[in-house]
Amino acid sequence: MDAADLFRPLRGFASRNLGLKLVALALAVAAWWFVAGESKVLVSFTIPLEMRNVPKGMTITNKAERQVEVRLSGPSSLLSGMRPSEISAAVDLAAGRAGRQYFTLDDRSVKIPPGIKVQKIFPSSIEVFLDRTERRMVAVAARIGGGTAVRKRVANVEIDPPSVEVEALPEEFSRMPVIYTEEVLPDQTDGDYSAIARVETREPHAKILGSPNVRVKIQFRK
Repeated sequence: MDAADLFRPLRGFASRNLGLKLVALALAVAAWWFVAGESKVLVSFTIPLEMRNVPKGMTITNKAERQVEVRLSGPSSLLSGMRPSEISAAVDLAAGRAGRQYFTLDDRSVKIPPGIKVQKIFPSSIEVFLDRTERRMVAVAARIGGGTAVRKRVANVEIDPPSVEVEALPEEFSRMPVIYTEEVLPDQTDGDYSAIARVETREPHAKILGSPNVRVKIQFRK
């Protein structure tokens, strides 16, 4: 058997699949021409800016930018139906320090679908003030509603736990020697009454560590 006999089956296989190969090639070329020839467009979106990884023991004390305008470019078929919810922007504050600093926003700050490019972000940087916080235990007091008539009937109030751990700026603690629960409205004025109430903080940078709920037990006069 000579070499021609050995390659004859391969030539037959190639000729039998030539039609399918030509169709596949034509489809690939057509798809490439469609994508390459499709008009590119520019679209702008205004989206929320997320602050991530605030350093432990710190808080943002200025009114930092919370929205950014993102200008995107790409094929019209991708951008024409895009919704703002498909885009997200965030700034990483992990390397932040106490005081004023600026964080740059670039294309790495924006998450977008494939096939689209970030052309511009406005603003291109944001100013952030970081201040150190403290943690302290603060006593809890119950805010009892229902009017004067109900409060006059109260003989004793117990709160469990009697205090909660709060993280806040040092100067904020001087303005909250105690923190109050949400208003508790007893549905009776005889015997004992018990309810779960949420503790509320009024200072802008104060937050409760752990569960914000306490049990309020009210004993009414006999």
